[in-house]
Amino acid sequence: MSFKTTTPVLTVDQTKLFLKQMDLTCRLLDVTILKEVIERFELQNLEDIPEFLQDAPEKFEFRKETKPVQIIEVLPFSSRCIACVFGKTVMGYIIWFSVEGPGSTRINYERYFAMNYLIVEDRLTDFG
Repeated sequence: MSFKTTTPVLTVDQTKLFLKQMDLTCRLLDVTILKEVIERFELQNLEDIPEFLQDAPEKFEFRKETKPVQIIEVLPFSSRCIACVFGKTVMGYIIWFSVEGPGSTRINYERYFAMNYLIVEDRLTDFG
């Protein structure tokens, strides 16, 4: 069965490698590596990538916090995102982090984000 798309399509092997590299990038919370992965797979010309890269620092960085932030752990979680209904694969992540509180206490927080991938016949056609 073949399909037609206006977006670049990675091969099955490239898709597997891309998904592994994106998983690692999400766990590292590194926007620089994220950009490098997108460029390595030549996906920077996808329609939504400029906005995606513009929004990435908000998910990956903690510059808005006024006190030092300590990342405790970044782990995948099962997402119940509506994108799944539309046939997309969703990989969600939870970030546990803490901020210095009054005295020598720490205040713990968690933040969630998810990546969605449109995969047709085991090949990536879009993501966001």
